[in-house]
Amino acid sequence: MELNEVLVWLAGGGAVIVVSWLFERWAWFQALVSAKKEALFTLAVFLFAAGAYAVTTYVSPAFLEQISPWFKIFISAIGAGVLGKGFHWLDKK
Repeated sequence: MELNEVLVWLAGGGAVIVVSWLFERWAWFQALVSAKKEALFTLAVFLFAAGAYAVTTYVSPAFLEQISPWFKIFISAIGAGVLGKGFHWLDKK
């Protein structure tokens, strides 16, 4: 997946998935009362989506092309981590 595709996905609703995934793993977020969780979640989704939209709108395509290799390295590292975690989980069984 290319950087621009990820940014469009985040702006178009993917931000909900990303923020939910992050917040589910943070104990400090889980300790909040329901109303605060809802407000913080909504704000974070808005910031992720608006930020992604702003990058696609205001950052030059040439700059996005320059940082694209760094994005691919980042995504590859995440993928390798997920695969490694899955391998270790299966290996323990």
